[in-house]
Amino acid sequence: MGFVMKERGKYRARYRDPLGREHSKSFSRKADADRFLVEVAADKLHGSWIDPRSADIPLAAWAETFLSLCRRLSPGTQETYRRDLERYVLPRFGAYRLGRLPAEEIEQWLNDEVAAGLAPSSVHRHYRTLRRMLAVAVQKQKIHHNPCDRVDPPRVPHRDMVFLGWDEVARLADAHSERFRTLIYLAVDSGMRWSELVGLRRSRVDVRRGKVRVTEQLIQLRDGTFVRKEPKTAAGVRSISVAAFTARLLAEHFERFTGSSPDDLVFPNAAGNPLMAPSFLTHHFGPARRSAGLSCRFHDLRHSSVALAIAGGAHPKAIQARMGHASINVTLDRYGHLFPELDEAIATAFDRELDAACRRQASNVVHASFSGSP
Repeated sequence: MGFVMKERGKYRARYRDPLGREHSKSFSRKADADRFLVEVAADKLHGSWIDPRSADIPLAAWAETFLSLCRRLSPGTQETYRRDLERYVLPRFGAYRLGRLPAEEIEQWLNDEVAAGLAPSSVHRHYRTLRRMLAVAVQKQKIHHNPCDRVDPPRVPHRDMVFLGWDEVARLADAHSERFRTLIYLAVDSGMRWSELVGLRRSRVDVRRGKVRVTEQLIQLRDGTFVRKEPKTAAGVRSISVAAFTARLLAEHFERFTGSSPDDLVFPNAAGNPLMAPSFLTHHFGPARRSAGLSCRFHDLRHSSVALAIAGGAHPKAIQARMGHASINVTLDRYGHLFPELDEAIATAFDRELDAACRRQASNVVHASFSGSP
């Protein structure tokens, strides 16, 4: 199991790891050294022993390893991790040892960010990035436990979805220039995400049949470059039927603003390049929204698409497929509150069937009583 030696007033616990390599650790009290050896023996017995040297590296060094392990993730996710680490996590914890990051220090860091005026949603994202990096360290057996599991992160205030009616949609679209008017109508009609809309190519749109095929997203990286990627799930690849009104707008839009090549973007900017979200929101969507007297985000157009489909009597399963949700649970968890009539319809149907069943039962009893009379 190991043994304890007294050296210059300290008690050094010596032991061998599962590979036979010798390790040691010093303690002020012999009882602590003995307890340490018992814990090491238990870890070795259960196969959970971790080389203490693996946790004795700077957090900044582990961050580079973590980012290299994330190369299979989407470019956008990689960018988010790198940005959060470089700007917010490592300036505070980069010199800390991986295995010596106290939970209370993490919680104090989050409190300091909130006190500095950072948005709670941003602070929570920084926390999730650090938590994920440490979770990978646990998976790779660098540390035993994730200190973030003992941290209470700041709560992100709930932001209500905004649902536009058709009149508001028309008002918002008409407040845009002709180049972007069809983009607004298609966003609401199809429920497509921003990255799907800006990456939509001409060959993916069949205006004659009123079909839009979603097969990819266009993601802008921190350096300004764009990369194409597949949707996060298989359900994200889908075919969407659009209204004849929207199909006509798309046909007219092709003639004026879209190149003739099948790979040309449906919604390029005036220079023929992909739309950049910050520029579009600042110079086009924001002014149009204010001109229309509305308060909504671009993503609320997707929410509005769902609400309008529900109002039109669409089944939840059809909405799931149209939105590209991975499962019906995602659709119902997010938009279930918009289906109050479904619960009422169940109660109405049950009432009708129960009443009919009771009437049949009463009729059977009467019939039986007459049949059994002398």
